[in-house]
Amino acid sequence: MESEFKINLFNVMQTSTPSGRTTEDGSPAGDTILNLICDNWDKYEKIIVYFEGIAQMTRPFLDEAFGKVLDKHSLDEFNAKLHFPDANDQVVKALNGAIKLRMKIIKAAKEREESTDGF
Repeated sequence: MESEFKINLFNVMQTSTPSGRTTEDGSPAGDTILNLICDNWDKYEKIIVYFEGIAQMTRPFLDEAFGKVLDKHSLDEFNAKLHFPDANDQVVKALNGAIKLRMKIIKAAKEREESTDGF
């Protein structure tokens, strides 16, 4: 396993304001980053995401790019693998919000699943 995989968000997204969940018109979106993370998860010890040049990100983008990692990996695995060395307070707050929201969605889905198992 290699040591580090680096993602420069600005270079991948080609904008300072990334938005959108899925790539529909050929321009990168949240799923672009999610796929980069998932495709390289088992190949590297660390995945490092740089936010230099990013002014703002939408909630759907953040959920798709980072929140949905939790659909496949635990929060502990997320925290051990993904690193955000240049994230400022605004980015950290936005990431935390996306992670908390995704965890609520996962919990609600599990509860629905468990409540229908008895029928």
